[in-house]
Amino acid sequence: MLWLSTEVPEMFELFVLWLYQRQAFSAFIQDTIAKLDPDSCARGVSESSRETSRRTVHWNLVRLHIFAAKTLVPTLQDAAMDALQDLYLRCDWEVSPAFVRFLYADCYAEHALRLRKWAVTMVAWTIALQGGEPSGEWQRLLDSYPVLYHDYTVHLKKMANSRGANLCIKNPQLRLPANRLRSEERFFGFRQCSFHSHRSLVGEGPCPHDVPAIPATVDVRRTVAIPSLPASVLRRKPSRRAKDEMESDQSDHSVMSPVSMYIRDGLYLDCS
Repeated sequence: MLWLSTEVPEMFELFVLWLYQRQAFSAFIQDTIAKLDPDSCARGVSESSRETSRRTVHWNLVRLHIFAAKTLVPTLQDAAMDALQDLYLRCDWEVSPAFVRFLYADCYAEHALRLRKWAVTMVAWTIALQGGEPSGEWQRLLDSYPVLYHDYTVHLKKMANSRGANLCIKNPQLRLPANRLRSEERFFGFRQCSFHSHRSLVGEGPCPHDVPAIPATVDVRRTVAIPSLPASVLRRKPSRRAKDEMESDQSDHSVMSPVSMYIRDGLYLDCS
């Protein structure tokens, strides 16, 4: 038995899905983000419930990225990073001070390195859209966390030295599907691998994740036996959490518990 006392069960189920079914993981993430799109026309779902689901997905993707960094799984880090960018783009979100504070106050730098890099570009973009100068809570955050201030100023200098770059236009939510960009493309978004773990090695070359997956030749059911837990355990209610990290209720089970939808009988791992 492996006890991960600091991890959230729903996040770990996303990890299990990615571990055994890479294509199913990608399909599930894309389908989930599409359903959470504010412009989607899902019936019988209130906006407050949809917003709760968005926050739930957001925080579990963040936790998944950090878990992948802790366990040295860069491919999973990159998958979670891509999903976060897609989620922010679909929901048209600006980054929140609470999220940035979490990355710089509650996370180790080596675990949140890529998230911090992306969050700083989001902060610069948000501040630019709000007038160009930090004020209010953003100024307090920059004053409170010297590392954040350093990362922010480095990013501003890099953008200033990038010919034609405009902070108001270059959207960090937008992941362009290539690393070799035409001049007009680079003004509007970031390269495909800008926030990936392999960014410095790839340069302008293709993303290694674009290589078609090779079908598995080993039946994992013969090598791994993970029994299901009793239904009474599966129905256990989660503890209450802070508003910013609100977890899903039963109506959001399909959002945060994807493993049972894809993993065949005998492989389901529940971490309640």
